[in-house]
Amino acid sequence: MKKIILSTSIALLLMTNISYADTKTSEQIKVEKDYQQKMDKANKVLDNANDALSKNYKRHGMFHSTVAEDYKVISEAYFTLGKLDESIDYSLHALKVEMKLQKENNPSLAKLYFDTGNKYYMHKQHPTAILYMKKALEIYKNSPEKDPLVISDIYESIASVYINLEDYQKSLDYEDKCLSIRQKHLKKDNESLKRAQMNIKYLNEELQKNKNKVQ
Repeated sequence: MKKIILSTSIALLLMTNISYADTKTSEQIKVEKDYQQKMDKANKVLDNANDALSKNYKRHGMFHSTVAEDYKVISEAYFTLGKLDESIDYSLHALKVEMKLQKENNPSLAKLYFDTGNKYYMHKQHPTAILYMKKALEIYKNSPEKDPLVISDIYESIASVYINLEDYQKSLDYEDKCLSIRQKHLKKDNESLKRAQMNIKYLNEELQKNKNKVQ
């Protein structure tokens, strides 16, 4: 039950790469049309953001909030297009600017670290993803505006990366922290709470399997 985060564009791309019969169903046609519209929109956003970045960079220099926002928009557009190398590159540019402009405990800085980590996760660069997600967690926990449920989400995401590394013990450690928070703040029938409980059950089963192999 490895948890894999896929952007809508990448999921649609996988769907549209399937070899269909000569006669496509209306649903298949709609999927392809929606996918193409999404790609067209992302390309338009990318063009506009690149134009804005060029102007804002000349006007304000690198370390300005508008330049950081341009970098973020470009990064997300590339992410939608499935171009992860470019997406990560611009996300790092945005992070460099925001680190200069924001206080260390600013939640927006934590979010940018997390988003960058998630892009590395999508790129299957799991150790690097963990570093960025842990930095996001550190910043957010020190923020006066922190939300415990956001912290639980970060714990869950880090646990997911460790699952993909097949480090089930570390994954369990983070999932336990996630569950502990959700039990305090969510009702018993909440889907996020149930998911954490299911993940912990799965991780305990995997750890038991590994223990049995050793014996």
